[in-house]
Amino acid sequence: MDFIRAFRPIKTFSDHWGFKKHWRSAHYYLGDAYQDELQKRKREDWEIKPENAGPYLRYIQAISSEWPQLRLLADFMEVGTDPLRWRNFYGDDDKNQYTYPDDPEERQKAQSNRVEKTRVRQLEYSSDGGVKLVGEYKNPKELGDALKALGKRRGGKDSVGTDVKLKLFVAEDLSREVIEQLGHHFDIDPDFFRAHIFDYAWFNIRDPTWNPPSLHMDVISRDWYQIRFCRARYFQSQALFSDAQDEANKFNIGRKLYEDENKAFWDIDVPPKLVKKRPPPEPKPIEYLRSLTTVLGAPVPKKKGTDEETPPDGSRRSSPEKDKRVDAELKRLEEEEIIGKVGLMRTRATFWKKKWEGDCDVGVLLLDPTIKEGFPLWRGYRNWDPIPSEKSSDRHNSCVPSLTRSKSEVEASFFEDFMYWAQRPNVFKHSSSPALDMNRVPELALLRLVCAEWLTLSEYIKTRLSQIDWEVTHPKEFLTQTQIDTILKKLHTWRRLVPLYREMLSETKSRLSHATSSSPTVSASTGSDSTGSDSTGPDLLTAYKDEFGLVLEQMEEYEKRIDRLTGVVTSAISIMDSRRVERLTLLATLFVPLSLVASLFSMSEDITEIGVTFGYWAAASLFLLIVLLLWAWLTGSQSHRK
Repeated sequence: MDFIRAFRPIKTFSDHWGFKKHWRSAHYYLGDAYQDELQKRKREDWEIKPENAGPYLRYIQAISSEWPQLRLLADFMEVGTDPLRWRNFYGDDDKNQYTYPDDPEERQKAQSNRVEKTRVRQLEYSSDGGVKLVGEYKNPKELGDALKALGKRRGGKDSVGTDVKLKLFVAEDLSREVIEQLGHHFDIDPDFFRAHIFDYAWFNIRDPTWNPPSLHMDVISRDWYQIRFCRARYFQSQALFSDAQDEANKFNIGRKLYEDENKAFWDIDVPPKLVKKRPPPEPKPIEYLRSLTTVLGAPVPKKKGTDEETPPDGSRRSSPEKDKRVDAELKRLEEEEIIGKVGLMRTRATFWKKKWEGDCDVGVLLLDPTIKEGFPLWRGYRNWDPIPSEKSSDRHNSCVPSLTRSKSEVEASFFEDFMYWAQRPNVFKHSSSPALDMNRVPELALLRLVCAEWLTLSEYIKTRLSQIDWEVTHPKEFLTQTQIDTILKKLHTWRRLVPLYREMLSETKSRLSHATSSSPTVSASTGSDSTGSDSTGPDLLTAYKDEFGLVLEQMEEYEKRIDRLTGVVTSAISIMDSRRVERLTLLATLFVPLSLVASLFSMSEDITEIGVTFGYWAAASLFLLIVLLLWAWLTGSQSHRK
């Protein structure tokens, strides 16, 4: 049956993920946080000598002994990615899809690709409200030439002579060359790059990647800040989800795609099971005569425009080629079985900005890459461009990358979405304050995109909790008697994730609160002064702070709902367990009179009287059994009335 097939055992993420005991030792193959000598020996494999390193890498190597958290940044720049990818330490990447091969030449080639990976775009925001895409840099040389040209142009003027308010460099992913070029040219705080490399929800007590927390007063005085959020992505099968996990491992920065470990009845779409064609049975003589009489007594219908007769059973004759096409299509539909999966990836956006040597403001924004496999959950967010009027002649002036449907159009990624909205400042104008500080446009675009991701994730959590509600309310339709325990596993997933999401939202809201309560600057955490409107900036940030506050309230409500559902499911499991015990008790009770009477009658030693004894045993046992059943029925009916 299709229903049974839809709920056949499916490998969960835990089964696919599969905990491996060697992961514990492989994670500390390079040494834990307390094994300095072992770490030093392992670094000899990839360490770059100061005379061969760039100026920014030499600077980080020199200060990493006094600031130990920067040692990981130096390792990242030397290796080109996570140091644990220097070899196949985990033993699960035999084809070296994301780890370096053992062959020196192949390793050097793979390392060079990671080290030189560059995807940077430059934007300029002018005082008249214009935004210009200055250039796109796909290799270190192009980026270096652009930075040299930037140093030659002074005075805050563009090529036309317009006052430039902000020069922004947007980078997707990180590499040694990108860090070297941007960090050295703008003298950026190394912690800015260090904070973007990995995303860990928590640390084990031996982790060498431990990043000591900073005091809040130190965080708000930095010239950079970071926003953490989560993106949800949909996949049509487990194979596509696995491909996406492999794709995430190919990022230079450390990001992981996790399955939410939740699946519901509506996630699975099984095409109708095909039934093999069988030849029609031979008609019986009487049925054959009846059908023959019917055919002879009624005119045979014909097709319009043809002389081909329609068979008496009403079916149509088809050619063998058409039958083959139909069979092929049905086979294709049968193979296209959809088992929807949703992957969750924690993401970071890190923004640095300051006044650059008396010139205009300069900013650097680091964004995470986007997995190409799958789709944004529910095909993304709402188009923020105003809907054109019915009488408008220009109805196709909006082409948001994530909302496009054609693969030939702009790549659907968070990077492309930011570039699209960052060049449309009119979207961020407040209705009550038409003036807009151009210095704030990149921040407003980033905040709007992040808030949209949070709103989508919030709706997704609500969907999963509502599905769990339905499963608890109607277990016969959606669950079997043995699947009630799986609901607790789903709830435990959200009990683990929702507090983490609440922490991310609280962190973002706290920084926005500080920005709105401080002096009217571009951002209190960026340390740069604004020459634009002093009144519109804080108002806009306050609006976004309220938006994040609303999502935070939803997360808090979800936490309460999860606790309530956990109590309900636990009670349901207890009730089912008590019913099982009741059935076992009743079953054991039914055998009490039988065994009792058998024991009493077994005292007879005369085997010749066994027939009479059996009769007495049957009569006495049946009588006691009827009395016992009557008593159980009466007590059960009274308990139901209560």
